[in-house]
Amino acid sequence: MSEQDTHAFTKKYGPWAVIAGASHGVGAALADQVAAKGLNCVLVARREDALTDLKNQLVDRYGVEVLVVTLDLTLDDAADRLVAAVADREVGLLIYNAGGDPYITRFLDTPVEDWCKLLHLNTRTIMRCCHAFGGRMVARGAGGVLLVGSQAALGGVRKLAMYAATKSFAMTLGEGLWAEWKGQGVDVLNLLIGTVDTPTMRDAMVRQGIAGALTMQLAKAEDIAAIALRELPNGPTLIHPDDLAESPTGSHSGQARREHVQRISAESAFFIGD
Repeated sequence: MSEQDTHAFTKKYGPWAVIAGASHGVGAALADQVAAKGLNCVLVARREDALTDLKNQLVDRYGVEVLVVTLDLTLDDAADRLVAAVADREVGLLIYNAGGDPYITRFLDTPVEDWCKLLHLNTRTIMRCCHAFGGRMVARGAGGVLLVGSQAALGGVRKLAMYAATKSFAMTLGEGLWAEWKGQGVDVLNLLIGTVDTPTMRDAMVRQGIAGALTMQLAKAEDIAAIALRELPNGPTLIHPDDLAESPTGSHSGQARREHVQRISAESAFFIGD
């Protein structure tokens, strides 16, 4: 990215980015790449040690400001706590990368209380974060929301029923916000990914007894992060790697979902207005 492009990125999405789920994997890679573009970072996750290590790396490499917020995003008031911690910092980019399924079981094999935690994580907390930070972006006429989701959002999956359902909520929310905010200077992108080479994914594959769990070639977190930031202006939804296979240059990636949302929004406007 040229110096001019970096300046444009910072102007639209800076000066602060909130990265929820930043302790490792795709979230940490996204934090590194937005910091490299000059954005200050609010790092959010449960693991304070991992966030502190990442903070030190970002400060040393890029000289940005970093705020660590140690927070369990499954809590009922998680979004309120995050907003309070961010305070009056001007947030131009919200990245919500939290929301993995720690259970991977059949629906009845996990207590409903545990499913409620996943439900809060991928519905209430994400909605409240989008409302709080998205509202600030709309008011200033610039910003971006990146929702890192899963291909499970596209339909029901055995042993992932609740996970798929909550990810579908996030995807649909993101597409609706894209339709509402695209004319107000705020970009919204759902990035639906499959298996990515992260410690969490490798551990899950080992627990499930998948052959070659530790040696199988998987997409790299840093590559996913680069694609996400490149495609952020091209919402509402990018399915990785399917859309990129159809359009290697990325110039028309996500076209099918984009046209679908545009068509449905136009049709519904006849009944509910703009």
